[in-house]
Order: sequence, then C-alpha cells, then structure tokens
Amino acid sequence: MLPELLRSINHLLALDNNDDAEKQQVLEQATDPQLKALDGQLSTRDVLIIATVAQGEPYPQKALPAQVNTSQPTASRAVERLVKLGLLQRQRIPSNQKEWQLTLTALGQKVAAAKQALNQNLQQQAEVVASHYTPEELKRFDQFINELIALKTPR
Repeated sequence: MLPELLRSINHLLALDNNDDAEKQQVLEQATDPQLKALDGQLSTRDVLIIATVAQGEPYPQKALPAQVNTSQPTASRAVERLVKLGLLQRQRIPSNQKEWQLTLTALGQKVAAAKQALNQNLQQQAEVVASHYTPEELKRFDQFINELIALKTPR
C-alpha cells in the first residue's frame, strides 16, 4: 500500500506547478479584462503570495518566505515582478525604515478575491471527501504526511 500512497502523493505534488489547474481556475473565473491579461504572467507562487498578503495588509515582506515556503531571494524576485505587474505595492515600514511592507493594489485585490472564492469551493469539495474518514484517520494521515515532509527537510 505504501508505494501506491507515495505515487498518489507525488502525483498530487506534480499538479502544483506554474501551469497548474488551480491558478488557471483563478484566472478563468475573472471577467475583468485586466485579470484575463495576466494569464501566462503569473506562477502558482505569485497567486499564493497575493493571497498571503491579502490575509494581513500591510504584510511584512520579511515574513513572506516562510509563509510561501521559499527562499528570501526567490520571494524578493516574485515581489518585484508582482509590483511591476501592478498587483502589489511595497513601502518601507514606518517604524523600521530598513524593512518593507506589502499591500495589494486594486488589481491585486481582484486576484486575491478570485483565489479566495476558489479556496472556498475547494474547501467544500474537500469536506465531502473528508466525510468518508473519521477524524482519527484524518489526523493520522496528516501525521503521516508531516513525517514524510520531515524526511525531505534538511536537518
């Protein structure tokens, strides 16, 4: 059973790339021509960054890498690209002029809203799937996934 489970997990992970269905669904939901114009310009990570910033504006840029599971240089490059695309604004933190804070532009807020709607839809679908399992089974599966992550995490 373990090989089948690992194969399924790897298949799920392979779906999460720059052209994944989730990102496409976010952009396909859009009726706004500005959002449609972003097709092909955003990565899945970009959409995740926008959604993360939306959760707590102004968002400290320093906290972003840990939240989106990437390196600081990768997060900084993504922020620069999102600023150039008109989705994010970056300002110095008033109480600490060495650090940056991020806010969404109006266009960034539209992307975040589309991502939130998709998340709610996925949550509802996942609840149907999860209803086939006991809370204990789900907890054990979560533990199993986290133990697998720990195997791949450098010590």
